Amino acid sequence: MGAVIETVSIEDVYPLLDEYGNNLATRDYSTKENQAYVKELARSMRAKGVPDEMVTLVRDGGIYRIKAGNSRVEAMKLLGTKTFDAIVEEESTKQAVLETVIRTNTKKKYEAVEESRFFRQLQMFGTDEYVAEVSGLEVEKVAKIRRAAEVAKDSADDMSLMRLIAIGEFADDPEAVEALKNCKESEYVTIAKRFEARRKKEKGADALRSEIEGRGIQFVDDATGMDLVANVNKASMIPEELPDGCVAMPHSIPGFFMILAPATEQVPAPSPEQESENDARAQAEAMAALYAEGTANRRAWLAEQLAMQSLLPALSRLVEESETRHAPLVKAFLDATDTSRLNVGACEIVLIFESLNDAAGCGILDGSGNYRTKACRNYVSLLDALKADGYEPDEDEQGIYQQATDHLEGLE
Repeated sequence: MGAVIETVSIEDVYPLLDEYGNNLATRDYSTKENQAYVKELARSMRAKGVPDEMVTLVRDGGIYRIKAGNSRVEAMKLLGTKTFDAIVEEESTKQAVLETVIRTNTKKKYEAVEESRFFRQLQMFGTDEYVAEVSGLEVEKVAKIRRAAEVAKDSADDMSLMRLIAIGEFADDPEAVEALKNCKESEYVTIAKRFEARRKKEKGADALRSEIEGRGIQFVDDATGMDLVANVNKASMIPEELPDGCVAMPHSIPGFFMILAPATEQVPAPSPEQESENDARAQAEAMAALYAEGTANRRAWLAEQLAMQSLLPALSRLVEESETRHAPLVKAFLDATDTSRLNVGACEIVLIFESLNDAAGCGILDGSGNYRTKACRNYVSLLDALKADGYEPDEDEQGIYQQATDHLEGLE
């Protein structure tokens, strides 16, 4: 493909069109972001009136089409430039133009949806390995984008590459695809995390089921005549020594399994009341385990936010409203100096977090499966503040929150 440098009139320069007459490989200059980009580019070119890097054009009869440099041409129009030197090619394929767009995008960032459109157009010309080489993306991500375009169909036209990668990750999950397709662009990360957590939990349950079966324990559908040995949601929770004849059943809480053993002959069959108490106790044990997992998630998130010196306004407000915020010596100082408040510090946030988070780790149920009203109130207050400050509770935490809320509403 031959190329020469020519002085061209800006009036003879036009965007490159595809076979349908649509502008190819050009920004949407109606958006504020792209208008600001062109203005900034024009300011940087004001001294000479032309860019330092030449525009590349393709000869089309008596006019020229822009192969690379649409924004530079727009900036020269703002400056009133009449002529400029450009690299002129006699011909150029659509594939070559798209390669140029994708390669230069590392320097001149397109809007997310524009970048995605160019990228998917390039995928029409080659394998994932080829597109990965041109774009610099990993082959695995390129493959996910291709899968996403297949399941998202026309919706893919309005999505960023990162959102398409998320959809490609869940291309085999219709529920996840539907949720990621129909959400706002700003919401897809949160939704993807939720489905990733669910997938992780399902994989963990499958692995635990295999571990239980590997111990020679069969799964049954009926627990009649059986006693509970343990509730487990991790392999480490399976007792080393187990009675003969143990079986297993899925727990009512997803991810948990009950290890059961034949009831001893000396012990009479439990009454309905005893069975109800056993069920409540098993529920409380499982809830406590879920609560502990959520506590670890919340602590990790809070530590990360404090390390970034986040303001955390909602959690700070909880501190300010707490009657036990100030230690006696601090309170004496405030009284003596007629000071109404002190700025909330990291230590105070951690203190209120731990006090509401239930340091005992029992959760919202006591050992008999009854709701602990104060623990419910604390949990709701804490989750409300955490969510307001950007924390994203997982499905288990949301489930506990709903149970706590339902209990509190039932008291009113």
